[in-house]
Amino acid sequence: MFYTIRKTNTNTIILFPSSPQIKVAIEWLLEHRPSNPDLAYALNLVLTGKVIPDETGELVAISYNPSTTERLTLNNIQGVIMVNSNNTQMSLESCNHIITKSLFSLVKPRNCLLRVITSSQVKNWIRPLLLKDYQLKNEYDQLVMTCTKLPCKAEGRWALPKDKSRLQDYEQAYITERGSGNPNRNWDDLINKRQIAVLEYSGQIVSVVRYNPINNEANLVAPFTFPEFRRQGFARKLLGFLIRELLKEYRAVKLWVDDDNLMAIALYHSLGFKQIGLCYTSYFST
Repeated sequence: MFYTIRKTNTNTIILFPSSPQIKVAIEWLLEHRPSNPDLAYALNLVLTGKVIPDETGELVAISYNPSTTERLTLNNIQGVIMVNSNNTQMSLESCNHIITKSLFSLVKPRNCLLRVITSSQVKNWIRPLLLKDYQLKNEYDQLVMTCTKLPCKAEGRWALPKDKSRLQDYEQAYITERGSGNPNRNWDDLINKRQIAVLEYSGQIVSVVRYNPINNEANLVAPFTFPEFRRQGFARKLLGFLIRELLKEYRAVKLWVDDDNLMAIALYHSLGFKQIGLCYTSYFST
């Protein structure tokens, strides 16, 4: 179910888009626009029914130009926005400053944002708007990288139910170090779907990495090696394992990393990743 909330001679905004329209938006993000893998992932949650915006409170809107056809297509889409139910996170992509401002106007009545994710292109348009209303806490420019070739070294396994306690330790350690995460993550679901891989050393898990599928690509998420086991090659081995497994099913493996994390970038390059774009994440205080 969807309805139009704003329509002019040049622009239409759809709130609560239908599944076919969400699919068009995902394809637009993956194939035709600057990099915003987080937004593609968030929309995929809607497409697969894991998030139902008109029931759970998320805001999803698509902007397009109906001058050539009233139907939303890859050629007339202009922007997409998704905001979570408690308004703490917004992902936004658009083709120009006017569309950026139009989509952002939907968010302002929903109280304060805490995290904003977009491409490097939209950063130039959205950042001044954000600074007018919110207090910047941190911001990061990030490389978007992709891999399509098999790495040389690989070692690891898929997580098992017996690993849940250690996975909870991983989540807490990640939150403490990186400042984001989900302490109530559904480990059973990730384990059953083989979306989390681990590497053991001396009888305990020392490195963990997850992934999210989006169309025919797989996004690596939250790779983490416990501090006492770093700089021993464990992350390289585990990433090699997961990349090998994923490339059996997906055309490419994608990730994003802070542009000043030189050690991680060097590691990803050594595994065959190449930069394909830039994205931007900012955090705000209430």
